[in-house]
Amino acid sequence: MFRKKIIISPLLLRLLTLNILALFFLLGGLFSIDRYQQTLEENEFQKLEDEGRILAQAVGRSILHVDKFRSQIIITQEAQVTISHLIEKSRVRIRLFSYQGDLLADSKKAIGFQSKVKETLLSDVKEKNIFRFFFEKIYSYISFLVAKTSDIQFYEENVLQQAEDYEEVLKALYGDEVRKLRQLEDGTKIFSVALPVQSYRKISGAILLTLDSLNIEEKIQDFRYEVFKIFFLALFLTICVSIYLSANIVKPIRKLATIAKNINPSEGRNIAIPQFSGRKDEINDLAVSLKEMLNSLWNRMDAIENFAADVSHEIKNPLTSLKSAVEVASKTKNKKKLETLSKIIIHDVQRLDRLVTDISNASRIDAELSREGMKKISLKKIIKEITDFYNRDLQKVVLNFENKNIYNILGNRERISQVFINLIDNALSFNKKNEKINITLRNLKNFVIIYIDDFGPGISKENEEKIFDRFYSERPKSEIFGKHSGLGLSIAKQIVEIHGGLIKSENRLNKFNKIEGARFIISFKQIQKKAI
Repeated sequence: MFRKKIIISPLLLRLLTLNILALFFLLGGLFSIDRYQQTLEENEFQKLEDEGRILAQAVGRSILHVDKFRSQIIITQEAQVTISHLIEKSRVRIRLFSYQGDLLADSKKAIGFQSKVKETLLSDVKEKNIFRFFFEKIYSYISFLVAKTSDIQFYEENVLQQAEDYEEVLKALYGDEVRKLRQLEDGTKIFSVALPVQSYRKISGAILLTLDSLNIEEKIQDFRYEVFKIFFLALFLTICVSIYLSANIVKPIRKLATIAKNINPSEGRNIAIPQFSGRKDEINDLAVSLKEMLNSLWNRMDAIENFAADVSHEIKNPLTSLKSAVEVASKTKNKKKLETLSKIIIHDVQRLDRLVTDISNASRIDAELSREGMKKISLKKIIKEITDFYNRDLQKVVLNFENKNIYNILGNRERISQVFINLIDNALSFNKKNEKINITLRNLKNFVIIYIDDFGPGISKENEEKIFDRFYSERPKSEIFGKHSGLGLSIAKQIVEIHGGLIKSENRLNKFNKIEGARFIISFKQIQKKAI
């Protein structure tokens, strides 16, 4: 079965998606720059109004008084000349209407006069490079997709224009300054401003100034184009950074994941964990952790194998004895001999029962602790309860606290209790008659240190490293054989180490440098909080 090769990393896709999504929000802003556009439109209206006022004043100077009632007419030729001079280089279209509503002058058509004014069209003076061409195509397409229905009135122009064709002109003939916004079919906006033309506060006509929005569109388009360039530059950098991150993060992680999937006892132990010691980051930490986990796995497998071998050996001895006793008992008819054999059988059965119980207990420790978890517990309280139990009939154990400090750790109450029960039982079995076991609790920086002292023969030098081994049993000669399984100290060490603690043994020496007993030293990391 072949696995499909992954071309693009899912993590890389996520990086690209998240980064590019943010950029597209920036790009989307190109289509919603209403405030900027409104500002430009307002500026155009202001310019038109300012220009219109100047023009209206200039045209007003050409008004001729023709009768005693001070009736006024606009001299068309003079008005056309004035308009032509004022807007010679302007894109603004100017139309002059009489008070009766007739069109007197038009800068575009030059009615009755050869105007100097020529219509100025917006020419594309921008450099048409490939990138800008590409941008304009994309923008046109997206604008078409997101185009909104506008409620702006369409601009229409009759062949024979009258003031009544434009509502703003009609209002100007009544003395108002009016602005109006319209649009052509292609979406180009037309700005209109109408102002009254008057002399001596008497209105003689109206002037209409119009301007298309091509100049504004050009500015907005230039702005969009610059943002568009920034977007593609940021997009390019984002892709490069994402690919770099993928090469430096995804690939090492994928390599480690592949190795983790291939970890199998059937594959042997020749699995090499890649080293990233040159990287001082989480990738190196992950590789180190994976290596430690793998080593821990192999060590655990070795421990299970050794445990199984030890169990087989320890069970085999009482089974052999039991088998022999049963075989002999089945063949003998001697009552006294049968009683002896029965005692041997009972003793071997009890020994097997102890072995099975202790073996079961030892094999469940890891699983129980992983299920139940650990809580804050008080060593002071636990040890006091245990010593009170041993001293219920006769004082066998003396408990000492060097100070009133808190002796709290993180652990499992039942298992920690088992540690001290096993150690106290071991100490009592070796202790001299009429002597007491001394237990001392001490604080050392952030640790709780517990000393368990007995007054026994001590530990022989050749066995100092062996006393915590499984099924190791160096018992007093006076003790009945098989009373202990040899797992007590091994279980105690296992529990202590699972709790992150340390346990060791040593001989206690008197002032004459002679052994006066054994000492077990246990240390746990202390927690400065209230415990249960």
